[in-house]
Amino acid sequence: MATPADDLSQADYSHMKKVIGDARRHLAQRPWGDVTRTRWRWSLMNWGHDPLVRRGGGDSGLG
Repeated sequence: MATPADDLSQADYSHMKKVIGDARRHLAQRPWGDVTRTRWRWSLMNWGHDPLVRRGGGDSGLG
């Protein structure tokens, strides 16, 4: 039986690496103070990452 990862192409992996890099770079530019209603947070949420949501586990640096 094939796993979902078997269905991914090299282009898919390249795109995922680019998104992760962009998110990490953006996270490093976190503004001071409360970020609840900032363009910085909304921009990250457009990429599927809410910096105010605490995620456990992993060492991706995105949680």
